[in-house]
Amino acid sequence: MEKASTKRIKYSYSLNENNELVHISSVTKENRHSHTYICLECGQKLVARIGDYKVKHFAHAPNTVCDGESYLHKLAKRRILEHFMSADTFPLTFVRNVPCKEAKECKFHQEDNCATADVRIRSNLRKWEGKVVYDTCKEEVTIENFRPDLLLSCKDYPDKPPVFIEVFVTHESEYLKLCSKYRIIETTKITSEADIDDIIERGFVEGENCQTYNFRLKLPVIKSNGIPIDRFVLFKSGACMMHKAYEYSVTCENLNQKVHSNSIKELNMVASIDVWGDNESENKLDSYQTGLVYLRKKGLQFRNCILCRFYKLTYTGDDHICILYKTLGASTKRPQQSQASNCPRYEENPELMNHPLTELEKDITEVPG
Repeated sequence: MEKASTKRIKYSYSLNENNELVHISSVTKENRHSHTYICLECGQKLVARIGDYKVKHFAHAPNTVCDGESYLHKLAKRRILEHFMSADTFPLTFVRNVPCKEAKECKFHQEDNCATADVRIRSNLRKWEGKVVYDTCKEEVTIENFRPDLLLSCKDYPDKPPVFIEVFVTHESEYLKLCSKYRIIETTKITSEADIDDIIERGFVEGENCQTYNFRLKLPVIKSNGIPIDRFVLFKSGACMMHKAYEYSVTCENLNQKVHSNSIKELNMVASIDVWGDNESENKLDSYQTGLVYLRKKGLQFRNCILCRFYKLTYTGDDHICILYKTLGASTKRPQQSQASNCPRYEENPELMNHPLTELEKDITEVPG
């Protein structure tokens, strides 16, 4: 089993006799015997397989034992180090959710929703705005109690905080290291040479080929758009309706635009206001009650069954009925809201009207017009 496993290992890279990294593409039938090829993992000799039909690769000689477990780890460190030292740029792209610039002032702000998702904040680990950021990359340097795979530092500014680069092949970084004061870039799990190629070609991209720790970022200033807002609408008939944020396209950029031409008043409402059946207590208003009580307290004259003292929750607590429907000879115990305008027994519920206007205003803005 051990020999069979070894035969399946095909490497694109090896070291030569000068300890230089060699890619199989640079080896030809003519020059393959001019150099010695050495395994990064076990240090034993490799053979360059240069056939006409099979993919070129380095392989161990028959009966050689090498599990290759650390090949990717060592290759990743070597390639990242060499590329960093030879390139003018080595991108590090942070991918973050950026809060809306109006978050502190906006009463409709919701931390989970009011952010621009996956904003790419690009930086360069080599140079930034013409200045050198890091110019040195070393392997396995001990700093305090840690020994990162690669350590970035700057010769001109020795006091500049270093950056650890950790290559994740079989083991992720230990908790104490991640919680340290040091900035850390850890690759996502590397399973093939293609994963290393991606880092070399694109640099580090947070959430795609790496994770970062302990970096302090200056986030861009962004005004979020398209955030849904609940809209309460009152019609001339006295009936009202709610457009819940998740089902209607009232968004933060059209807060001041009416959505119904025949409405007499529209309100923007904080999404956390409960709808029917979701109240945590009997004293808490739902969204319909909140809108109606607010408009009545603002002096608007209308009737609505929802405001009536005879409009009650059923014993199951999941529906409302008119408890006078038999007395009124109504055909249904669930009247239309507008029937209140002609009802002889209509009385506003004093418990609803006891809620102070200042309590309601914090969750509401009026739409002009």
